[in-house]
Order: sequence, then structure tokens, then C-alpha cells
Amino acid sequence: MYKKVIKIIKYYLFGESLKEMEIDRILDKVSDKIKLTDREKEFLDLYKVTKDEDLKDFLYISKNATFRKILDILENGKKIICDLHDKNGKIGLQIIKIENDFLDDKCLITMKGNETHELFDKFLYNIIYNIKKDEYSLQEQDEYFEPIKIDN
Repeated sequence: MYKKVIKIIKYYLFGESLKEMEIDRILDKVSDKIKLTDREKEFLDLYKVTKDEDLKDFLYISKNATFRKILDILENGKKIICDLHDKNGKIGLQIIKIENDFLDDKCLITMKGNETHELFDKFLYNIIYNIKKDEYSLQEQDEYFEPIKIDN
């Protein structure tokens, strides 16, 4: 619990990046002579080419901004999980493709198993990076408007 509080203080008060915090954690393991996982070894190998931007969360973003960010994540070969909710609950499948038809105003994500889900203008979305799993999670933040019915 103490380490989590320190991590939060470093991140929010001192502005230390997730990249710096992760390298500190890995170097602590090395100094304590604890064996590194394959993911930690890969992080060290890619440390110089990894930008802080690659480990960033994206909060309160619109449908079109979400489309562009997911497209960018997929083009960079990163994994992104659809943690949106549908009538059956949380989806939890890996996103493999996203398409945005600006003429029909539809943004459709395709997941493993050929499942699809539409993104809507009335929601704000979050894309959260999970450093332990080295993957992103797409989540809905909130519904922010309802259509207003107008009678003539």
C-alpha cells in the first residue's frame, strides 16, 4: 500500500512519467537480485526507443479522437482490449480493426471472433495503458448528452 501511495505522489505531484517509474521499479529488482520477467527485459531493451507518449492514458476523448488513437495504437502493433459494455455486460475482447464511415457517421470496431461494436457521439471514451500487461483498454467514460426533441 505504501508503494502505491509513493507512486501516486511521484506521478501527480512531481510529474514523474510512467516510463521513469517503471525503470525505477525494474532497477530496484535488479539491485535486489530478483529475476526479471520477459516483459521487463523487453522494456529494458526498448527503453531508449520508447517515448512517454507510448505509455500515456487518453481520457475524456470523443468518438472521432478515439477512432484516430485506436488506429494509431493498432498500426504500432500494440494490443487494445475493448472493455466497453453492451447488453450482456463488459465485452473484454481484443480489438483487431476499426473503421469510421464519416458519411454515415458510424464508427465500428471489430474484435476477435468477428464481434463488432459501434462507438457513439454521445459518449466520451478513455484509453488506459496497463503497464503490467503492456496493453491498452478502451472504456466508456460517460454519456454526456441526450437528444432534445423539438416539436414544430
